[in-house]
Amino acid sequence: MLVFIISALSLLVIAIYISQVNKVNIGDGLAVSASALILALYVLAFFRLMQFIWIPALACGFYAIYKMFQKRDGADNCGKEIDKNERNVNGITGTCLTKRFFYENGFVLGMFIFVTAIVSVLVSGNVFSWWDDINFWSSDAKQLFFMNGFPGKYGNVSPEFGDYPPVTSIFKWLFLQLGNGEYKEGLQFAGYFALNTVFLMPLAGRIVGSLYLGMSYSDSAPSDNAGVDKKRGAWFKFFVFLLMCLAFISVVVLPGVFNGIIYYGTPADITMGILYGTLLISIYEQDQCSQTFYYARIMLYTAVLLLTKSVGIEWAVFALIFYLMIAQKSVKMIWSVAGSAVFYGSWLVFCLIRRRVAKLTGAGIKMATSGTYTAPLNTSDKAGFFWEGLWTMPMHADRNVTLDLPTGVMVLIIFALLISLVFLKVLDKKSGFRILIFMLVTGLLTYGIIFLAHISIFQGEDQYLDAYAMAVSVARYGFPFAFGGFVLTIRAALGGERGCGLTESGDTRRTDGLQIQSCDGNSKSYGQIFVFGFMVFVLLTADYSGIYKHIWGYRQNAASLLQDSYDMVGDDGRIIVNAVLEDKSLWGKRVLVMRDGHTYHWVHDTYISKEASPVPLVYDAFLAESDDSAVMASKIMDKHASYLYVEDEAGVSADLFKPLLADGEEYSAGVIYKVIEQNGAVVLERCE
Repeated sequence: MLVFIISALSLLVIAIYISQVNKVNIGDGLAVSASALILALYVLAFFRLMQFIWIPALACGFYAIYKMFQKRDGADNCGKEIDKNERNVNGITGTCLTKRFFYENGFVLGMFIFVTAIVSVLVSGNVFSWWDDINFWSSDAKQLFFMNGFPGKYGNVSPEFGDYPPVTSIFKWLFLQLGNGEYKEGLQFAGYFALNTVFLMPLAGRIVGSLYLGMSYSDSAPSDNAGVDKKRGAWFKFFVFLLMCLAFISVVVLPGVFNGIIYYGTPADITMGILYGTLLISIYEQDQCSQTFYYARIMLYTAVLLLTKSVGIEWAVFALIFYLMIAQKSVKMIWSVAGSAVFYGSWLVFCLIRRRVAKLTGAGIKMATSGTYTAPLNTSDKAGFFWEGLWTMPMHADRNVTLDLPTGVMVLIIFALLISLVFLKVLDKKSGFRILIFMLVTGLLTYGIIFLAHISIFQGEDQYLDAYAMAVSVARYGFPFAFGGFVLTIRAALGGERGCGLTESGDTRRTDGLQIQSCDGNSKSYGQIFVFGFMVFVLLTADYSGIYKHIWGYRQNAASLLQDSYDMVGDDGRIIVNAVLEDKSLWGKRVLVMRDGHTYHWVHDTYISKEASPVPLVYDAFLAESDDSAVMASKIMDKHASYLYVEDEAGVSADLFKPLLADGEEYSAGVIYKVIEQNGAVVLERCE
C-alpha cells in the first residue's frame, strides 16, 4: 500500500508543479504526470523492479515541492495584475500558487481525487465476466502484480495475446498495491477507472475553466479575490459550484456515451480512444504553452498511446497527420516522434526476443503477405449487418430512457458541429476546412479498416452475423475516432483557438496561414453556450444503465458470477491450479497441460489459466490409442514448454511419457515435470 500512496501523492504534487511552471491547467498536469509515471513503471517492468517505483516518485515529488516553495517569495503579488491574455479556456493559471489556482484548478484537482476515490471504493468488489478480461486483460495484470514486471521468454500468461501492450495492466498493478500484498481482483476495476479518468482531465480542465470564467466574472475585470464576483451572493456562488460539478461529471461519463463496454470490462480500446482525444487537443493548442512543453507533452501522450494497444500505431499516425495539417511545424516534432518511437520500438523488440506474438497479429501478417486471401462467402451478409449496426443500434449497447445514439448518428453530429463552428466564425474557414478534411479521411479509413477486419482476421467469428453484435464491435473499435473527434470539436467550440496567449517570442502571428482567434470575439461568447450544450448533450445520451451496473448493480450478480467462474474451472482444473501455484519458481515459466484428446476443454482452459496466473499454462492433448512418445516429445517442443503436467484419470498415458523420463524416474500423472532438452531430445525430470 505504501508504494501506491507515495506514487499517487507524488503524481499529484508533480501535476501541480507542471501546471504552475508551464501555465497550463491542472488537467494537463495530471495527464502529463500520469504519463511519466506509466513510462517509468514500464521501464522498471523490464527488470521486474516495479515495486521500487516509490524511490524515483518520492525524489521527483520532493523536487517539485522544493521548486514550488522556492517561488513562494513572489506569491504575494501573483494574481493582482493578470494579463488579459491569460483569461482563456485553457485554465486560469500562473507561475506560482494563487487564489485563482485554488478556485479553478483546485476544484478540478479536488474533484479528480474525490471522484476517483469514491468510484474506486464502489467498484472494488466487482468481478470479471467479460470474455476478453478473462482471456487476457485481467490475467496479464495479475501476472504483473505477482512478478512486479514482465516474464521471460515464452512466459507471458496469455500466449495468444503476447504482443498486446501493457499500459492498462501497469496502471492496474499500481492499484493492486492497495491489497497489502494480497491479490484482490476488484482493484483492477479501480485502476482502470483511474487510468481513464486521469486522461480525461485535460478536457475537464478546459470545460470547467470555460464555465468558471464565464460565470464568475463580470464583463469588466476579475475581482480582487480572483473568485466569484463580490457583488454576487452566496447562492449564486453555490449555483456556480454545482454547475462546475455537473460539468466535471459530464466529462467523466462521456466515454460511456460512445461505448458502454467501459462499464462491463476493462477494454484497452476505450483508454486508447481517450488518449487519442487528449493528444488531438494537445496538438491543437500549440500557442497556449511553451514549445518545449508542447512537444514534450505530445511525446509522452503518444508513447503511452502506442503502449496501450497494438493498433495504437494507427491513431498515432492519424495524430501526426493532424499535426501536419493544423499546427505550425517545427523540427522539435522530430524529437517527439523519435521519443515515442523509442518506447514503442522497445516493446516490439522485447516481444520479438521473448517470442510474444499474438494470434491475431500472426493471422493478420499471414493474410497480408501470403497473397491467398479470399473474402468469405458471408461478406455481403456482414456488410448488411455492419450497415444496420452503424445506423440503428445504440453504440453503448445499453437501453436507457434517454437517447441511445447509433455510431453513424454520432458521426453526423460531429460533422454538423464542426460546420456550425465555421459558420459561427468560432473557427476560421481555413482551419475549419482542414479539420473537416482530416475527420472525413480518417473516418473513412477507420470504418473501412473495421469492416475489413470483420471479413479477414475475424471472418471465422459468426457472432458478427448479427446487427447488435456488429454495432458493439464497430463502436468499440471505432471509439478512438468518434470520441477523439468529438473531444476535438468540443475543444474548438470553446473558442480561443490555440491563441489566447502569446507565443514564446511574444508574437501572436502564425506563419502557416491559420488565424488566432481573439479571446474577446465570437469564440468567447459562443464558448459558454457550447459548454452548456455539452452538458445537456451528455445528460441526454449517457449510459445510465451501464453506470448503475458499474458502481452498484454488479453486486446483484457478483456471487453468481463467482460461482460460474468456479464451475468453469472445475474440480480437475483446481487440481491443476493448486499444483502449479505451490511452487513460486514456476511463475513466468510455461507449463504444458496434457489431457485426453477425447474431451473438449477450450473454454474451461481459459478460466483455468486466469486462476493459474502468474504461471502461464498452455494446453494440448494425447490419444493413447494412436500417439507415441515421439509425438509427445514433438508436442512439448512445439509448445516451448519449460514444464509438463499430465492429467490422466483413466491411467492410459504411461506408455506415452515413460520413455521420456530421466534415468531413475518413475512416471506418475498429476505431478509436474521439468522439461530438459538434451541433444535435441526431450527429457522429463520430476519436480520435488
